[in-house]
Amino acid sequence: MTNFDRRTLLTAASAGLTAFLAGCQSSGPAPSDPTETTETTSAATTTAEPTETTTARTTADPAELERRTRKFVGLIDEGSYETAHERFGPKVARQLSPEQLKQVWTRLEEQNGAFLSLSNFETGEQGGYDVVTAIANFERGQRTVVLAFGADGITGFRVRQTAANWSPPSYADESAFTERSVSLNAPGDCSLGATLTVPKGVQEAPGVVLVHGQGPSDRDGSIGPNKPYKDLAWGLASRGASVLRYDKRTQVCDVDLAEITIDEAVTDDALTAVERLRETPTVASDDVVVVGHSIGATLAPRIAARDGELAGVVMLAALARSAPRAIRDQNLYIARRDGTVTNAEQQQLDRANRTAEQIRSLDAPDDEVIYLGGDEYWRTLREYDATATAKGLDVPQLFLQGERDYQVTVEDDLARWKRALGDRSNVTFQRYPKLNHLFMPGSGKPGNEEYFQQNNVAEAVVSDVASFTERVTGDGG
Repeated sequence: MTNFDRRTLLTAASAGLTAFLAGCQSSGPAPSDPTETTETTSAATTTAEPTETTTARTTADPAELERRTRKFVGLIDEGSYETAHERFGPKVARQLSPEQLKQVWTRLEEQNGAFLSLSNFETGEQGGYDVVTAIANFERGQRTVVLAFGADGITGFRVRQTAANWSPPSYADESAFTERSVSLNAPGDCSLGATLTVPKGVQEAPGVVLVHGQGPSDRDGSIGPNKPYKDLAWGLASRGASVLRYDKRTQVCDVDLAEITIDEAVTDDALTAVERLRETPTVASDDVVVVGHSIGATLAPRIAARDGELAGVVMLAALARSAPRAIRDQNLYIARRDGTVTNAEQQQLDRANRTAEQIRSLDAPDDEVIYLGGDEYWRTLREYDATATAKGLDVPQLFLQGERDYQVTVEDDLARWKRALGDRSNVTFQRYPKLNHLFMPGSGKPGNEEYFQQNNVAEAVVSDVASFTERVTGDGG
């Protein structure tokens, strides 16, 4: 059955609330930062701990677990969100409201058509919880539903993209590198799984740490059949770089989202990864580059400033606008993309605007999660001045931007970075006309549905990152 233990019980608390979180997010989402989409529903996914009760399972009878799962999903499908909500345990009930349940389901049906049935049930037990995994069949697609049951009700709820096969990019030469699993002893007694990809036959190679966007995310940045961070790692290792990628804290550790700060969510673990890569015998301590994507790119200057010894920084689709502004803009684009705004789209837009205002004003109880975090998360993100921090760096910086990216855009974000840093001789900007937020090629009006079509990061992006890394490290002379 699905690997689903206490640390990875997720709720879809923000899933479907907006479409702005696209790009990298969890393996099973992302949506994710005001720019990421997780596999959950092409939208935000928040993390919920299980309820405080960790005692005996509710039942070991698979037939009863299947019945309870069908009943819960059936209540949501018929619009009985309050009744469905009553089946949650206390902690999940606090983090996921009936209105948010409605938003999850509305978004799923907008993307996949009407719900038809549940099938392919699997049941099991992990960590004192009964866990049920099933396939939700819609008119135009499928999603995987995962429910965890405890003694006091449903202790975990997750809707994620049904697994699909990733295909390696043509530019990756698997004979040129090796991979091994490692772990990062991150702050707060959190162990992060990671993968180190090392080129063969070299005594010393430049090092690259990949930093993902916001929201639960595995080390590969899995979304549908795509793994953009694995593409990058294999492509860069094929070109002579050692690459470390790691699982996101909010994917694998118990996290109180109401209390977490932006540094606890992103910065601190990235710094741990940098230090871990420096311990690799083939990587010189002064030959490490951070490559951040989306909100990870926005925070890359902060990571560089705190580390103080990076050879360079690469920002892939770095957000420069405020999070509330990005939420409004991205949802407005989605609503207007086909030239009309339906009633459902207007309701979605209204919800997104209310959430954006909550984030802007920090008008929420201390224990409430708004999307990806509570008031501490959004306050610390607002207090961080990304462009000013980047201006204070003396290391080379490379900004890469897809022109088909509707989440982080040339006009609203890259233009801000250029105004702040365009006169620096060690700062380079590169645009790609046909690439989206995942730096994958596409055509026509971009939308989040294309993130779930099999694709790979464009070779030009890998080549540009590899060339920059070689130039700024010892390998570049």
